[in-house]
Amino acid sequence: MRKRIAVMHDLPSFGGAALMNTIPIMYNMGIEVNPIPTALFTSHGGFKGVKNIGNDAFLDEYLDQWDKLKLSFNGIYLGLFTSLNQVIFAKKFLNRFKAEDNIVLLDPIMGDNGKPYSFISDESIENIKSLLPYADIITPNLTEAYLLLGREYNENPKDSEVLDILSKLSLIGPKKIVLTSVLKGERISTFLYDSSSESIKEYCRDTLDGYYPGTGDAFASVLIGSMLQGKDLETSVCKAINLVEKAINILNDEGLNPMEGLPLANADLIRELI
Repeated sequence: MRKRIAVMHDLPSFGGAALMNTIPIMYNMGIEVNPIPTALFTSHGGFKGVKNIGNDAFLDEYLDQWDKLKLSFNGIYLGLFTSLNQVIFAKKFLNRFKAEDNIVLLDPIMGDNGKPYSFISDESIENIKSLLPYADIITPNLTEAYLLLGREYNENPKDSEVLDILSKLSLIGPKKIVLTSVLKGERISTFLYDSSSESIKEYCRDTLDGYYPGTGDAFASVLIGSMLQGKDLETSVCKAINLVEKAINILNDEGLNPMEGLPLANADLIRELI
C-alpha cells in the first residue's frame, strides 16, 4: 500500500522550493503527497519583489474534511509558517493526526548564513519553537539552531559546542536532530544526533560555491521520503545529502540558473529517488 504524507509548507509559483520541490520528490519516491499550503508566494523568497499571502482563513477546511474522510498519514512534514495562526493550526492538525506509528518531521525554516529571514520576528521564532515537542525529527541549519536556542551565531563552532546545541535542542522535544550547514574550513558538515542513545554522527563534504535556493526543502523531503520507504534515519540522511549534491552538480554541469531551482526532472536524479 502506498505511503501517504501530509505536508504543510508554502507554495511558490516560480522557482523550485517548498511544495514545488516536495511534491515531485515524494511522488518519484512512490509516496502520496497531501499538501496544505500555509502561504502563497509569487516566487520563492530568493527573488526581489516577491509577494505572499497567508492561507490562514482556509486552513481549518483541510482539517474538517480530512477528519470526516477519516484520513490517516504515515508521515507529517512541517515546513514554512508565516503566522501564529498557521502554527496554531499545525498543533490542531497534529493533535488529530499524529500517531505512534507515523513520523513527524519539522524543518524550522527561519534563516540562513547567521541571520533570520526578513519576515521572521522574535515572536515567529517562539511560535516555531513551540512545535518542537510535536516533532520526532527536526532538520535545522546552524543559523536556525542558534535562533531556536536564543544564542549568538557562531559560524565555526567547535565540536563540543555542536554537541551542546544538539543536546539542548533535544531537551525541548525532538529525539532525533539533523543539523545542517556547519562550516569547517573548506568543508561543510551535517550532524545526526539521537538523544535516546546519545549517539552523534558527522557527514562532511566539500563546500559548493554559489547560492542554491530550495536545497533545504529537497533535503528534508528526501530524508522523510526515504524513511517512509522503510530506510533507517542514517541511511536516509546519507541519501538526502547525496541527492542534493548530485542535483547541484547536474545543475552546474548543464549551465542552468540555480535561482530557478534544482533539476528535479533529470532522469538520473529520478532514478536516485526510486
